[in-house]
Amino acid sequence: MNLICWNARGLGNPRAFRELRRLIVEKDPTLLFLSETKMRASKCKLWESNLGFTGCFMVDCMGKSGGLVLFWKNPAEVSIKSYSIGHIDCVIHESGNLWRFTGFYGQPDASLCHFSWDLLKRLKSLRELDGIPWLVGGDFNEICYESEKLGGNRRPLPQMQAFRDTLEVCELQDIFCHGDAYTWVNRRRTESLVFERLDRFVGSLNWRLLYPTAHVSSMEFFHSDHRPICMKLTNAHSQGSAKNASFSTMFRFERFWLTEEECGEIVEMGWGEGNYSIPLPTRIRLSKESLQTWAREKFQNVPKILKERRSSLNALRTSKKWDSSVSQIHKLEEEIEQLATKEELYWRQRNRISWLKDGDRNSKYFHATATQRRARNSIHGLI
Repeated sequence: MNLICWNARGLGNPRAFRELRRLIVEKDPTLLFLSETKMRASKCKLWESNLGFTGCFMVDCMGKSGGLVLFWKNPAEVSIKSYSIGHIDCVIHESGNLWRFTGFYGQPDASLCHFSWDLLKRLKSLRELDGIPWLVGGDFNEICYESEKLGGNRRPLPQMQAFRDTLEVCELQDIFCHGDAYTWVNRRRTESLVFERLDRFVGSLNWRLLYPTAHVSSMEFFHSDHRPICMKLTNAHSQGSAKNASFSTMFRFERFWLTEEECGEIVEMGWGEGNYSIPLPTRIRLSKESLQTWAREKFQNVPKILKERRSSLNALRTSKKWDSSVSQIHKLEEEIEQLATKEELYWRQRNRISWLKDGDRNSKYFHATATQRRARNSIHGLI
């Protein structure tokens, strides 16, 4: 079971929604908590089934800020207990275990952070939930220690102490995060860059004993200035990530080849334009072989290249030399968009889902439908 918390910094544009879909495909979370959606609850509700979840609970944004949403799916059974502009609190039944999860969003204004700490203490004091293993995750908008910040002015000690005191009162322990420790970057010029660990999971002692092998890791930056943080509660089964696309040995004209101008030239070369002595079957065979050779060289492994480009983009975005990398970042973003279009067309051609809309990207579901069709059409033996 995977649980993801992410400050999305707005989900109202197609690119943000596409990145959210990619995040879900990559990690297949059973629970997904998003903060700063900057959207109305009615809009988020439409995403529930489109993103593959069986339930959701939303808190409206206020003007152009805020907004929370919690998505979940089987095997988790979720019962919402309370909510506000800064939290969604629920009880979860999962694999025979009963525990409590609070998706949390701390006040971004340092002068108002005491309201967030008071909220956390009130949640701790709820008698009906007393003693239930408790996990809290999200963007706390605060650090515990100076070591959790790189660059910028030093954080006032009383500010960090107030956060630590709150965690102590609530009997919540910080859960170590693997990967890059800094989950937020201000994306300013090199001399003004600031990195901080604002996003985290904290849990009660009985929750830590319930899931002693819980593993938390930070993910790459998507369109937001916050990294998603992912908690893996069990590795008993492999995550349902989609398999890499690969070109079939049987010839099939790929629609995304048409996005390349040279495709027509390759066909003409194979067809033997101007040579009327070549029989039609030979022309077809030569055109097919020319396309296959060209495709192997040009599109050997689109998903692998796409993953490498995204990794390079993430490295540039987290680089301390942000301003000098702007042109490279824009170039990589354009290349990733083109590759993502090719990958989408590849899988779109392999399934017959009539409602797949332009702009939807590769997902586990479309992989599954295409793979299922391939298995159904396979001949395993002759009697």
